[in-house]
Amino acid sequence: MAMHRYQLLYQLVLGDFRERTRRYSYLLTMLGALFFGYLVITGKYTVQFSDYRSIYNSEWFGTMMAVTCGMMFSIAGFYLVKNSISRDRRTQVGQIIASTPLSNLEYIFAKFVSNFLVLLSMVAVLAVIAFLMLLFRNESGSVDLWAFSLPFLLLSLPAMALVAAAAVFFDTVKWLRGSLGNVLYLFMAEIFLVMGMMRTISLDLAGNNLFIEGVKAGLAEAYPGVKVGLQMGFIGLVEDIRMEGTNTFVWKGIDWSPETVSLRFVWIGLAIVVLLLTLPFFDRFDPAGLKQPAKRKKAVLPKVENVGNEQISNIVSSYSQISVVDAAFSFVAMIRAEFSLMVKGFHWSWYLIAAGILAAQLVVPFDIARMYITPLAMVWPLLIWSAMGNRETRFGTGELLFSSPMPFKRQFPSVWLAGLFVALAAVGTMVMRSIIAGQWSYAMALLIGAFFVSSLALAFGTISGSKKLFEVIYLMFWYVGSVDHVPVLDLLGTTAEAVTITKMLVLGLLTVGLLTAAGMARRRQVYGC
Repeated sequence: MAMHRYQLLYQLVLGDFRERTRRYSYLLTMLGALFFGYLVITGKYTVQFSDYRSIYNSEWFGTMMAVTCGMMFSIAGFYLVKNSISRDRRTQVGQIIASTPLSNLEYIFAKFVSNFLVLLSMVAVLAVIAFLMLLFRNESGSVDLWAFSLPFLLLSLPAMALVAAAAVFFDTVKWLRGSLGNVLYLFMAEIFLVMGMMRTISLDLAGNNLFIEGVKAGLAEAYPGVKVGLQMGFIGLVEDIRMEGTNTFVWKGIDWSPETVSLRFVWIGLAIVVLLLTLPFFDRFDPAGLKQPAKRKKAVLPKVENVGNEQISNIVSSYSQISVVDAAFSFVAMIRAEFSLMVKGFHWSWYLIAAGILAAQLVVPFDIARMYITPLAMVWPLLIWSAMGNRETRFGTGELLFSSPMPFKRQFPSVWLAGLFVALAAVGTMVMRSIIAGQWSYAMALLIGAFFVSSLALAFGTISGSKKLFEVIYLMFWYVGSVDHVPVLDLLGTTAEAVTITKMLVLGLLTVGLLTAAGMARRRQVYGC
């Protein structure tokens, strides 16, 4: 009997792992991870200690890539593995599982293991890439497999364990399953990563602090008394701050003392705690826990008298007597209807805060409004934009919508225009202030950004059929570009360096490309070709 339960658990983990690794989202995430790994290996994304650097050895390549995995997959990996339980609930597979001898703890543990294996597979791929680059760029003359592998074991794996457990927790708690949970997790993950880089060791999920302090210790040993600055990010993409690192030293890796190792095991313990906290929220797919629609009163049909055949023939003698339905169409009415659907369902406090953000753009100093208020205005309608193009998929109304007159030519552009209206409303105040202040290029950047965001939302929503893809990608762009002020990714021009003609042209072309891709996807959905 016990063997049967273990086999059932094994099959559940294996099937879940296979299902998720065969998705397009897994492939896209893997390609993105490989590209980011390429940026790390080639020095485009790196840690820079003024004009000093470690020689390229096993310790440097292994630790640098392990920290990168922790940073990247603690965010992107979460959204990849989340919604596994929701999928079982949606496809009603969960009800079949609920009828098996599998306990709640075993089911939750199986989901955790499958999440962890998916994340581990991506870490393994980047580890292989890092090892290959080590063979080509090794400057130490030897390869130490243990020194190369240890950072992955003690940095990446504990971080992935917590991410896998968090995905199960967020997927189980009802109010965290949707968009609110996606947004909340991103900010929580960013806090962990930022606090880790700010020497808060207890929150150093990715191991940033251990890496940076370890390199500083090796640098101080090689060059006693030297004081260096620290920069981390896409340094290799910015010519003004990039340094060649002509002064080299041999770094022997992180000092893995018992205290340091125990700090990493704390994250595994926290993952176990999160899994245990998940159990009270798991309803085992009980339909009684779902919100039931309110019962409607039965409609009272008018009493119909018995009518003979002769009387029926006298009522309608030919089709010509049937009045023709007025098929008049108004684009304005369609856009207004789509806009009403977009903003429907939000609490009154949401509208109050939105009004406050727009008012703040008028009264605060221009530079503050540009750097802080406008980015806030362009993330507040996130849940509105993320629903574009996928509402019919999520609510199963596609067949009804696509059978209406000309849905591709009427409803589809109306969705885009309604989303564009929201984006223009978010930046309209700053556009007017920019024109008055004579900053025409900034005003143009905001307008192009509004067109780009609405087009991105429609394309991602139509192609993926879900809200998650846009929410994750846009939030990352928004945070890195408009909050961290990385010029190349800043869609809103929060700094003068982020407003360039070249970038505006690129965003314009991307907007056209996104609209084209969205149109092709919707046409295929409507006409099947």
